[in-house]
Amino acid sequence: MPFKLLTIMPQTGGVIVSHLLSLPRLRRLGKDDEGQALVLAALGMIVLLLMAGLGVDVGYLRYQKQQMQKAADAGALAGASALIYYRDGIGEAQITAAAKSDSQANGFTDGDNGVMVTVNHPPQTAGDPFLADSRYVEVIVTQQRPTFFMRLLGFDQVNVSSRAVATSVGSGSGCFYSLATTGADVFDVGPGATVSSSCGILVGSADPAAFHAGTGANVTARSIGIVGDCTGCGGLSTQPTTGIAPFTDPLANVPSPSIPPGCSGGRNYSNGGLNANLSAGNYCGGISLTGGTVTLGPGTYYLIGGGLNVTGGTSLTGTGVTFYNTSGQGYPYGPITVTNSSGNTNLSAPTDGNMAGILMFQDRLVGSGSNPNIINASSGQIYTGALYFPTTALQYHGSQIVNPYELLIAWRLQLSGYVNVTSNYQSLPAGGSPVQNATLVE
Repeated sequence: MPFKLLTIMPQTGGVIVSHLLSLPRLRRLGKDDEGQALVLAALGMIVLLLMAGLGVDVGYLRYQKQQMQKAADAGALAGASALIYYRDGIGEAQITAAAKSDSQANGFTDGDNGVMVTVNHPPQTAGDPFLADSRYVEVIVTQQRPTFFMRLLGFDQVNVSSRAVATSVGSGSGCFYSLATTGADVFDVGPGATVSSSCGILVGSADPAAFHAGTGANVTARSIGIVGDCTGCGGLSTQPTTGIAPFTDPLANVPSPSIPPGCSGGRNYSNGGLNANLSAGNYCGGISLTGGTVTLGPGTYYLIGGGLNVTGGTSLTGTGVTFYNTSGQGYPYGPITVTNSSGNTNLSAPTDGNMAGILMFQDRLVGSGSNPNIINASSGQIYTGALYFPTTALQYHGSQIVNPYELLIAWRLQLSGYVNVTSNYQSLPAGGSPVQNATLVE
């Protein structure tokens, strides 16, 4: 029976015979020391060549798995990003399409050359800590890859697979968003004002003077990103990055509340300076508070025209509340104006439900030329939640009071006083910001 000494050719996957030794010859050589050495050398060479060949195969398959992992990671992040904008149960087709598109962009197209890209929302892998959790998207990339040396052992192909999981509940990096895409001074820090933030500032205008800092103003933030450029920014503690890519409304994924019929709170509600307890519901003509102590029950307050006007040292408190400011029933839109600088205000957003983390929500259909919203927090008023005015301006005068968290999102932002914004979202679902960001978790 012949014994073949083989040399492996990894670049072709082929095999050539370099020498042929018969068993009788091996026996004859093995009768003396020199022959035994030759036999051992031949056998050792075979073992070394096989080990080298196995190493080549393993290295090649590991490289392929790394490439698949990049595709799976990109797909999971894309799927989670789509989940943010299309929401659970509504955009399943978009989630799958986004995940497969980004996997394809990274070299692995579902159904091409034996590639299979599986998108699971929620994850379906047994034993996974995020199994069946709808806030997560799982992507698995699988493909049969050819081998070279392992064919000698009967393995012509090996199934290679990579898996990734991403979530939609990661916190966005920003707390300040100016959404106007054109115009100067769309983010304006007044003279002598101080802005201190543990998160970032994003300015959407492409104007050379999109961000303006007045004389003596200072800004300290995690980051400042401006699509355009800034004026007066040379002395800021945090220097901006200019020319960033345009961004979209960070709360565009949050659906506008559905307004119940009727006017449950009456028309043109005013407390006349007296104490009052209010309940959530429709307020046609808005709410006007001119003093006294007013306590708000939890829920959504639909300001159907007229807006919210708080003056005269009103003490206003409410936990788990959202103001949805719109128009209708014959009442024109009115801004939110809170100028009770001598009164106490302590308002906090809901901690669960569709409005989790959103304190003020302006109807997106309101024109950008409407009157600005004005909030004066100079006496230590506390606003916990997102102040969201996607098409109107917000003038915000702050104090050194530290809220658990606050987000200022407006078409244009004008800041004065001491604006101190933090980002402790522990009270919200999964401890995440209302502004969500896709994050890779596996």
